[in-house]
Amino acid sequence: MLYIYSIGEKGREKKEGAYCMKPRSPNITLEEGAAPLLRWYDACRRPFPWRETNDPYAVWISEVMLQQTQAARGVEYHRRWMRTFPTLRSLAEAEDDDVLKAWEGLGYYSRARNLLRAARLLQARGLDTLPASFEELLALPGVGPYTAAAVASIAFGLPVPALDANGKRVFSRLLDLEEPVDRRAGEKSILRAFEQMLPADRPGNFNSAIMELGATLCAPTSTLCGECPLEFLCLARLRGSALERPVLSRQTKSESLEGILAVFVSGDRVFLRRRPPAGLWANFEEFPWSAPPAEQESPLTELARRSDADCGGEVRCSFTKWRLRLAVRIVRLYVPGDLENMNGRWASPSELAAATLPAGSRKMRERLFGEGTIPPPPPS
Repeated sequence: MLYIYSIGEKGREKKEGAYCMKPRSPNITLEEGAAPLLRWYDACRRPFPWRETNDPYAVWISEVMLQQTQAARGVEYHRRWMRTFPTLRSLAEAEDDDVLKAWEGLGYYSRARNLLRAARLLQARGLDTLPASFEELLALPGVGPYTAAAVASIAFGLPVPALDANGKRVFSRLLDLEEPVDRRAGEKSILRAFEQMLPADRPGNFNSAIMELGATLCAPTSTLCGECPLEFLCLARLRGSALERPVLSRQTKSESLEGILAVFVSGDRVFLRRRPPAGLWANFEEFPWSAPPAEQESPLTELARRSDADCGGEVRCSFTKWRLRLAVRIVRLYVPGDLENMNGRWASPSELAAATLPAGSRKMRERLFGEGTIPPPPPS
């Protein structure tokens, strides 16, 4: 059994240059944190639409969306998705391009492709809902241990700990864990504590409460310990080390790159390049760009560099470890056929508006319409 020690009646006592904690009597165990955490969650949780349902499909969609998207930003995307694809069957029967369009703006498009693959796989098995088993959920395309545990606990009430970055941060502070949380030993310590605190009667709400706590009161660079329902358990709070936790063995550093984004204009049409069928943003359309080594030069960007082009300012965007600053070159062509062998197409304003574009090209599309470089599409 894991015990959490608190400051005694006389406060902290100095011993050999360090603070030692006197245990309360009786000692506090992690299990005692579940009830106050759930009371706090019931009273203070943010009213997101996916929290108003136990529908396995809706829960699954929300968990996949929120893997790389802040919850507040994901609300409208989730509502739009559920209007477009309200059931597992409607998703399984959807066209690939329609699914990617619905996902536009969320990034990491492999998530949308895996949702579609999983839905079609389940439909092929004759299922109209997700399986009610952690192991079966884990076997679906794109579903990792966290997503499987979240769906299993929230939708099906299974007592499985759903451990994401928020959970690791919360428990690393509760335990004042000095082990790196991205190493096996650190994660095992956290899982052991998580399993001890996880209640059998409300596992889904408990998992959601841990995520909510990490997203609000127990954030990466700030804490609101005085409002936290687990303050009485938290060793890092008592020792003043909350902002030193969690410990990570490695940090991924972003790298800044400069490059070019080329906009070829002919009349009211612009040229969209089709990306290769494999790799980053596979099969997506975009404005040609380059920023080695993230994206190598192409004949299109070389042409834009050599042409008598207009300066269109710059576009900034980020993906994976790259932070890009792209100088925009607007090239006006009077013979559109000059690009006919460049693996792309000339798009009208309405076609451009309907295209699914990566972030940098999407920003450029908004600028072109807003500044009148090309006319906006007619109202639908």
